[in-house]
Amino acid sequence: MYAIRATYLARDDMYFDQEYYVTYHMPLAQKLLAGRVNYVQMYVEFDTRVMMKEHQLRSPGVFVLIVESKAEIKAFNMFRRSEHVKPLREDIKNYTNCEPEWTVAEVVGY
Repeated sequence: MYAIRATYLARDDMYFDQEYYVTYHMPLAQKLLAGRVNYVQMYVEFDTRVMMKEHQLRSPGVFVLIVESKAEIKAFNMFRRSEHVKPLREDIKNYTNCEPEWTVAEVVGY
């Protein structure tokens, strides 16, 4: 399995509307990904902080999409490069002024 993440990078003058993200942006992502990317789970993490320095905010929000294969990573990248992603990109300004950093990692569980 693989975790695709969009980590919104913290900045001094940032804003991040968690309620908007959960009630509007994530359902929009679900709708637009339907039939394009098969995923196992989609979720968001809020207020990522350094464990021993809780006052240090690393990210106001991290979008996580769990997929089963490299083929689905490829499908997701194709989606991100397509016109279908446009509503999501245009919506970013409605909930944050932070830039997302996209990463992917293999997930191994025990």
